[in-house]
Amino acid sequence: MDENIKKEIISWIKLIASAFIIAFVLKSYIFQIALVNQISMEPTLVEGQVLIIDKASYLLGNPKRGDIVILRDELERKYLIKRAIGLPGEHVEVKDQQVHINGEALEPDYTEAPTEAAGTSVYDIPAGKYFVLGDNRMHSRDSRSDTVGLVDRKNIVGKAVFRIWPLNKLGMIGATK
Repeated sequence: MDENIKKEIISWIKLIASAFIIAFVLKSYIFQIALVNQISMEPTLVEGQVLIIDKASYLLGNPKRGDIVILRDELERKYLIKRAIGLPGEHVEVKDQQVHINGEALEPDYTEAPTEAAGTSVYDIPAGKYFVLGDNRMHSRDSRSDTVGLVDRKNIVGKAVFRIWPLNKLGMIGATK
């Protein structure tokens, strides 16, 4: 085989391998694409929308109240999209159809409907855990549910930051409704 052809083949192999490594690092640590396939975040996010998830900001920091987070649901082996509401060390209570953080009503409340308690209505959030809710509280399996409960920090994958589909909704996803 001609020496120039060998060099060209090796050059292509290096290029393709580099592209795979870069794509792997970007998807694993920087961002990923997510499809909204649930109604629990309506009207903020609706089924069929496609989002870019920022993973890098949670490598160095932690979720803040109001962040729309992507979390691993180990029970059903899928991802859920919810809003971080209660942070480690806080006292969360659902009373009078409203969420209260450390005795103060959650403002903004990120929902258009009343918030019902589901079973337990008082939560003391330990270190490394988060209380998450869907914006569509009437149709959301979230921290009020025994099957989700308080979410371990390690199960929070990233933060929804940008909507890429549909095109008429293209843009940044803010922390408020």
